[in-house]
Amino acid sequence: MISLLLLITGVVTIALYLLGRLLTSLLTLPHDPREPPLIHPKIPFIGHIIGLLRHGTKYYSMMAKTTPHPIFTLPVPNGRMYIVTSPTLIASCDRRAKPISFAPYVVEFGRRILAGSPHAVALLSEDLLEERTNRGGGGNLRTQTMAAMHRAQVPGGELDGMVRVVLRCVGGVVDGVVAGDGGVGFEGGLFEWVRGFVTVAGTDAVYGAETNPFRERGAADGVVCCRAVDRDFAMLGLMVLPDILAPRGSRGRKRFFRAFREYYAAGGLETASYLIKARYEANKKYGVSDEDIARFDLGVCTALLVNTVPAVGWTLCHAFSDRALLAKLRQGIEAVVFPPGRPQIATSTRLLVDIKRIAEAVPLLESFVREVLRVESNSASARFVLQDTVLDDGAGNSYLVKKDSFLGMPSAPVHANEAVWGPTAHTFDPTRFLPERQKERKIPASAWRTFGGGNALCPGRHLALREIMSILVVMLLRCDVEPCEEKGRWKLPAKRHHISTSILTPVDDIRVRIRPRKEFKKVKWEFVWGLEAETR
Repeated sequence: MISLLLLITGVVTIALYLLGRLLTSLLTLPHDPREPPLIHPKIPFIGHIIGLLRHGTKYYSMMAKTTPHPIFTLPVPNGRMYIVTSPTLIASCDRRAKPISFAPYVVEFGRRILAGSPHAVALLSEDLLEERTNRGGGGNLRTQTMAAMHRAQVPGGELDGMVRVVLRCVGGVVDGVVAGDGGVGFEGGLFEWVRGFVTVAGTDAVYGAETNPFRERGAADGVVCCRAVDRDFAMLGLMVLPDILAPRGSRGRKRFFRAFREYYAAGGLETASYLIKARYEANKKYGVSDEDIARFDLGVCTALLVNTVPAVGWTLCHAFSDRALLAKLRQGIEAVVFPPGRPQIATSTRLLVDIKRIAEAVPLLESFVREVLRVESNSASARFVLQDTVLDDGAGNSYLVKKDSFLGMPSAPVHANEAVWGPTAHTFDPTRFLPERQKERKIPASAWRTFGGGNALCPGRHLALREIMSILVVMLLRCDVEPCEEKGRWKLPAKRHHISTSILTPVDDIRVRIRPRKEFKKVKWEFVWGLEAETR
């Protein structure tokens, strides 16, 4: 009986496998020998789709380890995915931004996740190849909105102003935890604590503290909305019965849209940053309604928060878990705050600290943050091939990528490439991005992919870096942080890959104690970004 069951099971298994291979041959596109080499899925026909749903962007790295090729093809039902892991080929893709385009991703994100109206999505879809200029030679809604967001976040006055708003909020939060005799400290999940104040600080800086929807409805509600959308990202993207298949994400999205409709109706734009005003004007120029602008704000907040929160969390973990690094960072920062010959002011009533000056004087600070972002990056720059295109790897090899295909450039395999980063590619090295180290080993710009690249380079990268560095300096000067468990020894949490985020998130939060530094407990701190602007 058992033998018969085993025989039947074997026959059924073989039949299903052969059926899968038949479906694969019928429903996947033919492979041109000039295309990147194929990696067939273990489960015929749908194996790569299952892998992506199960592992997120980590799946690209898993596949990259199975082949020596710098670009490869993953066959999927009625389509193909090209995955690029070579910095040289990535640079080649970035240079071909029109035929290998980010624009269709913007359109689909606007349609599927932001739930834009047909009119707004049609505007986003105009001139995907950017072959013509329209509406007075000013491009189109998609390109003009992106240009406005880049202009608003170049280093300088407008950006510095947003960082100063972040610092006011962060300073107030830390005051509440550690200031004076009333500061009893904090004990709880580090990443959850970070999520709360980074959400308010970032949205204050962009939307204005006076009318920030995340304050009006409570920071907790805003956090819940964005987190729900992030967790149900894949199911929302299917656009199939979202209220049933993605109930939390659907409810959170609706609450978000309602809050931002009310924000614009109440005149919130008056106290918003130049970033939001410039973006609003670009949308209005093309006839986008306030309803759709409110929906598009979900994209702004996703970019603003979904990666900055875990990035700040990992930065604090790496800084406080390494005693030697912690001492070096503090030594460099305190040398600027307390220059030689100046008496210590542990009993001072007020100390004004210019973090912009610290960032310029202590290059280890930015190098360390960049290394955190390199190690913890999970991004996968997404493109769509709009025209058949040939890529050259600079070594005499060329690859054809075909029209109507997806092309992904995951950061993790590139960030672990020893040919680029040397034998320490898999090691955390906070000095890696110091100017003198860069002279020793020139790293191609296309090899650091945390913020993407080409014409899809993240417009908020300067704000993100300054925000992370500012929070780090405040915490290093004012706080001691140690884990509650493991007898005070640090053990970094396991990491979760996600299909929609660029920075890894912890599987479980790490419980910490945050206490004031005893030597500076009586100092009244004030943090600014750009002292000259504060004193004008």
